[in-house]
Amino acid sequence: MSTEITHFTQGEADTKAAIFSPSGLQKLQAFAEVMAQGKTTVPAHLAGKPADCLAVALQAAQWGMNPFAVAQKTHLVNGTLGYEAQLVNAVVTSSTAVQGRFKYEYGGNWENFRPGPANAANEKDLCVRVGAVLRGETEITWGEPLYMEFVTTRNSPLWKTAPKQQLAYLAVKYWARLYCPDVILGVYTPDEFEQKERAERDVTPARTRQDLNNLINQKPVTDEREVKQSVERTPDELLAAFTEAAGKAADTTELDRLYKYAAKQLSNDTEKLDLATDRYSIRRDELTEAA
Repeated sequence: MSTEITHFTQGEADTKAAIFSPSGLQKLQAFAEVMAQGKTTVPAHLAGKPADCLAVALQAAQWGMNPFAVAQKTHLVNGTLGYEAQLVNAVVTSSTAVQGRFKYEYGGNWENFRPGPANAANEKDLCVRVGAVLRGETEITWGEPLYMEFVTTRNSPLWKTAPKQQLAYLAVKYWARLYCPDVILGVYTPDEFEQKERAERDVTPARTRQDLNNLINQKPVTDEREVKQSVERTPDELLAAFTEAAGKAADTTELDRLYKYAAKQLSNDTEKLDLATDRYSIRRDELTEAA
């Protein structure tokens, strides 16, 4: 069957009724039973599993999409259901959160790049930034550039054959999490998947603005590597140094220390501090997933 994402004709009110009303939920459960009987219309990890099919049907109903099409865009990652980045892209584009389609700007020398195994030297400076027009606005809201060398989790084989496409999909996901998280709340792609044991390893991740403020205001860490030449550095140089150091951080403890120092130094430059915070959040996600 075609895996193109298609839309239900029902309105938003009907979708909510189908999800939250007792009769609507019963109908979805009955539908999930039939869906689970599929052999070629659902992937193997959903066949014979009505409860998992119900979860997909509920998600599809919230998005106003064909549950069979959504099911074809799912994968099993570390024993948990993940959604393809292509689907996330389609969900955001078809939602009312944005107007039109995403715009992409690539940076770096892609002409001389040859896809293959991850290699920081080969991928240096290759990046993409994505943007879209948010609902009610007229100008494109651009996200921060996403550099390929800093993407450490690559669960899809397409990273070797279509890296520009995969990097763009990942950048869309980060953009959506920042500017319209309500559209894809609770949905993760294979390249960002948070393993179940993450909660046991890190029960208080510094993600909210208040959490980050608390991290910044902790007792200073006196590490001579941190304070070296800090007086001479401009905000741009500090941001660049933090970005480079964050990409090389071995774990979240080291990354937290680097961010705390950078945030202190950039406290008088709101724009640079926001950029540092965005890059900290992305890198922390990658480190946590790889642990």
